[in-house]
Amino acid sequence: MSVDRLKPALETGVPGCVWIIRFDAAGRAEAGTADDLHTLGAAREGYVWAHLDHVDRRIADLLQRLPALTEEAREALNGEVDHQFVERADGVISGAITDHQIGIDGARMDSDFLRFACGRGFIVTARRAALYSAQTTRRALAEGAKAETPALLLEMLGSNICDCTMKMCRAISTTLDQIEENIVIDGRGRDQRVGLSKARRQAVRLARQVNGLSSTFERLEEEADEQHDEDFSAVASALGQRAASLTRDVGNLQDRARVLQEEINAILTLETNDRLYVLTLVTAVLLPATFVTGYFGMNTKGLPFAEGENATLYATMLCIAAAVGTLVMLMRWGLAAPSGKKETTRKPPKRPGSPRL
Repeated sequence: MSVDRLKPALETGVPGCVWIIRFDAAGRAEAGTADDLHTLGAAREGYVWAHLDHVDRRIADLLQRLPALTEEAREALNGEVDHQFVERADGVISGAITDHQIGIDGARMDSDFLRFACGRGFIVTARRAALYSAQTTRRALAEGAKAETPALLLEMLGSNICDCTMKMCRAISTTLDQIEENIVIDGRGRDQRVGLSKARRQAVRLARQVNGLSSTFERLEEEADEQHDEDFSAVASALGQRAASLTRDVGNLQDRARVLQEEINAILTLETNDRLYVLTLVTAVLLPATFVTGYFGMNTKGLPFAEGENATLYATMLCIAAAVGTLVMLMRWGLAAPSGKKETTRKPPKRPGSPRL
């Protein structure tokens, strides 16, 4: 088991700050201190990454004490966010992108916004719950990964979001493969509805997140091109390509899930038709017998078999005969063919002069 050399970065001593990591000029990470946070944006070799807890209301005062942040950046880090966005003001890029929460058992389908503000010599992120990209990035840095600039660290965060989304896409695809095999090969449709509904919900949520992520990275690339910022332009272009690829993959998952839903609906329709057919057949067979019993149930004089000792037997035989006769007529008309009867294939007529084999 490897030692987490960045564990001291978690002991910040600053309310609302989860960790502080300092990078040297070569991009190597080491544990930072509260002094690095208070001098955020000052001229130095390398830069600082501060990760904040948005649930802690005290970060509002903390952000006000950081002169390197713009008002737009403070609003992005501590304000109410309901969509993914990115903006640039006074050389500071800020925004929010959707990330997946992480627990002891790994990434979860539940999502939250990773808020960020990135400028010269610093990057500040904030979250409500533990997020996959931040935790995975910190773990990679502890194992020796390098990020020479804040833009490259932002690219690492975005790449981890895309990796997590891709893993979830593969899990959904595996589920759809199993459901497809059960439907097409085993002919099981009714018991696959719950699993397919869950997979469709997950695909819809991923599609919503990935579409917003793709548009956000496109906007980031436009902002970087307008400011002639080659570093962020290259980062945004790479992340935008990955997000576009994820958009296609998630779209394919939705199409597969939709086709499987239609297949299940077709199977259920066939089952319903079979049950209605049996019900209709039973009703048609018993209808003549019902007429016979109703006829003999009239309280009138002169009914057949009214005075006979075997009248009940004769009436019963008449009911059975009427039901059998109806069934024979339905079979002759092709409306009640046995289910196991196979259609006979006619041999094609032989041509004159054709040799026998």
